Amino acid sequence: MPEKGLKILHVSESCGWSGGAAQALLLALELRKLGHENVFACPEGGDLSSRAVEAGFRAFNFDPRRDYDLRAALAISALIDTERPDAVHAHHPKAHTMCLLGKLFSGRRPALVVSRRVSHHIRSGFFARLKYRAGAIDAYAAVAGSVRAQLIEAGVAPGKVFTIYSGTDTAVFRPRPAAAGITAELSLPKNVPVVSLIGNLSRDKGQHILAAAGAELCRSGREFILLFAGQRTNSAEMKELLSQAGFPISRTRLLGLRRDVPEILSVTSISVNCAVRGEALSGSIRESLAMGVPVIASDISGNGEIVLDGKTGLLFKPGDHTELAGKLALAISTPDRLLSMASAGVELVKERFSSVRMAADTCALYRKFI
Repeated sequence: MPEKGLKILHVSESCGWSGGAAQALLLALELRKLGHENVFACPEGGDLSSRAVEAGFRAFNFDPRRDYDLRAALAISALIDTERPDAVHAHHPKAHTMCLLGKLFSGRRPALVVSRRVSHHIRSGFFARLKYRAGAIDAYAAVAGSVRAQLIEAGVAPGKVFTIYSGTDTAVFRPRPAAAGITAELSLPKNVPVVSLIGNLSRDKGQHILAAAGAELCRSGREFILLFAGQRTNSAEMKELLSQAGFPISRTRLLGLRRDVPEILSVTSISVNCAVRGEALSGSIRESLAMGVPVIASDISGNGEIVLDGKTGLLFKPGDHTELAGKLALAISTPDRLLSMASAGVELVKERFSSVRMAADTCALYRKFI
């Protein structure tokens, strides 16, 4: 007899578009294919809410003003009572707190699952201990094994913490020829490598590290283009960052936030992740590997669980632009070697890092605690 479909309430305070918001929506899309109902609570008018509605999901307004917002917690409690979900999934930190309080205030007891998507240090204060160790939280979905270890080190019971890797839609991100439209739009010269970093502009994401490494390669006479995509990567701040590093703007493509990432990756020769803090498992690296694009990533948190150094890509010490420059020089001078690693990466993503696998593992986790 087939198992009955579940109803899941996904909660996030994400307003702008981010990797975590993208994962929440991708999970709901995959769960819907499995016959489950999904409802969202997120800031009205925000990117996640707009895209969820566009995809055919119902979305309720959830916009907490602070870490502990009684009004928002009561709103979640009311949603639990009226929508009667089998599981509540908190996708971000404020959602974590509000869903915990909302479940305690509600007369119902759905399974409460909290995703941990970052590798930031977990505080050890009184309120943090209450938040992370509360009995009303049934399970944590850690997006990498390193994040699971961090939660356990912070005092969460090991039996509550499960590694569920963030997923990639391998039907969308798959090996393909270079998109002619992007090549033309960006005026990309023939036979010149394109080195891309896809991520919102921040010190944590490390665009300054790639700019410094690129400047070193420029001085050695290498020919290549640096491409940056993500929120504010087309800003004056980004241009100033490149100028300070000594990298010529004429050899960059600064795209800002885009919705055509697969097409951008199709013209990418080397995909780079330069995170120095907070990264748990780079989404752009997963997507690049799924498309057979060679990758070089900082060895931070879960990156080393997908970029197997020398097998599916290359790793470098976080923040070390000189080591990155050396890895880039190697990749540019021996492209076939990196392409072979990328081919192995395609298979690894299909096996362990696909959105289908993520949805199946998450659904099993819900059922375990319902």
